[in-house]
Amino acid sequence: MNLNQRIAGYGRKLSKTERLLVDEMLARYPQSLLESATALARAVGTSASTVVRLLAKLGYDSYAQAQTEARAEVTARLASPGERADAMGADGHGARACLHNALLHDQHNLQATFSTVDPAVFEAAVRALTQRKARVHVLGLRQAAPLAGYAALYLNLCLPAVRPLATQGPLFLEDQLLWVDERDVLLAFTFRRYSVAAAKALRVFRERGAKVVLITDSASAPAARWADQVLVAQCSSASPFDSYTAPMALCNALLAAVAQRCRQPLGEALARGEALWDAQWIRS
Repeated sequence: MNLNQRIAGYGRKLSKTERLLVDEMLARYPQSLLESATALARAVGTSASTVVRLLAKLGYDSYAQAQTEARAEVTARLASPGERADAMGADGHGARACLHNALLHDQHNLQATFSTVDPAVFEAAVRALTQRKARVHVLGLRQAAPLAGYAALYLNLCLPAVRPLATQGPLFLEDQLLWVDERDVLLAFTFRRYSVAAAKALRVFRERGAKVVLITDSASAPAARWADQVLVAQCSSASPFDSYTAPMALCNALLAAVAQRCRQPLGEALARGEALWDAQWIRS
């Protein structure tokens, strides 16, 4: 929850001075909170203690917490990993700050992601993945590969024809698209820097009449134009590396919804799997 959300959710009346402080903070947020409490107070002719009391009313434990949140907002708005790396180097804070900033960013990412997902689009994605006799392909390249692998692993317990699209082995990606038709469904993951190959694969599926579900970090991602359903997850981070906590959570929600629609085959698959694992491949 950022400053705007805290103010919007504050149900009590503010004093004239508090109102001036709120206006000043919002007008220059998040930069306003990067200043000292004394400097912020001076801008509206009040005291630093008044600033601290106002922030306490808004739910902050301390002025330092508000500043940490403001720094997280700044780094989240930086466009490139290089810019974030420079900002992190100049910050001067240690490992504990990194730990706290990671939590703040992921809380923000999760809230922003789940508050903006269109339930109708989500339900359409679930229906596409669970349609009768569908062959479900799963694609994720580069940093999206771990999410695609995770999704394929658990979709395989729910659905009989799940096919991870591999980028290693004897077949190129394009070789695996030779037989795509209207019976197929593609679940794809792509995040910046976006893979050109992923976008091309989505286009092939779409042009062959297949259904395409995409989880990405922006509705304007190059692959989004070829998707039937686009689910956007926030990936902002204080570090040079984007965070995929929210995309993973969104993927988990999708898997849970698929499992709910496939309760009987899931139960049967789990029973067969237990028999195989116990009899053939015993693991500690």
